[in-house]
Amino acid sequence: MSALSFAAAVALILATPGPTNTLLAAAGARAGLRASLTLVPAEMLGYGIAIAVWGLGLGPASAAMPWLPLVLRLCCVVYLLAVALALWRRAGTRIHAVPQSAGRVFVATLLNPKALLFAVAVFPAEAFAGPVAFGAWIALFAAVLTPIALGWIWLGSALAGGGGARTRLVERVAAVLLGGFSATLAATAFG
Repeated sequence: MSALSFAAAVALILATPGPTNTLLAAAGARAGLRASLTLVPAEMLGYGIAIAVWGLGLGPASAAMPWLPLVLRLCCVVYLLAVALALWRRAGTRIHAVPQSAGRVFVATLLNPKALLFAVAVFPAEAFAGPVAFGAWIALFAAVLTPIALGWIWLGSALAGGGGARTRLVERVAAVLLGGFSATLAATAFG
């Protein structure tokens, strides 16, 4: 796989709405672009760890333990549902700050099914041959991720506009989307 085709595949998948992007947009709506910049490294760290774990260990382990992907999906379902409920309840309030959201972005990204897709279908096999190779491919991944993550944060910020009722609306829509992602993941886990 060439670096260009890799970057294009990564961009296409990362631009697709999902749990992490929903949280990024909600944070942008709540705190604005500048205050939400800490979420980009949280997303990168979540993807980096998940892709490394899937690519190096859990992929082969799931061949020996076929129930493992189901258990991981169910953990993701529960987590996303909990985040959706918390976001719904706190929509429009200033109770939780962006640093707390960085943890949510990290965990949601760590559990994001896109990480498995990246590890199994997008990252070339040579990316998992050693730390130098993985470092090179994950650096390209980070270069593609950063502007897309900033775009999602900016979108949330732009949609919230002046704050108040619009911020509450963006956060409530984000909560519904996260609940929908959780339900969809649960349906695919059992379907």
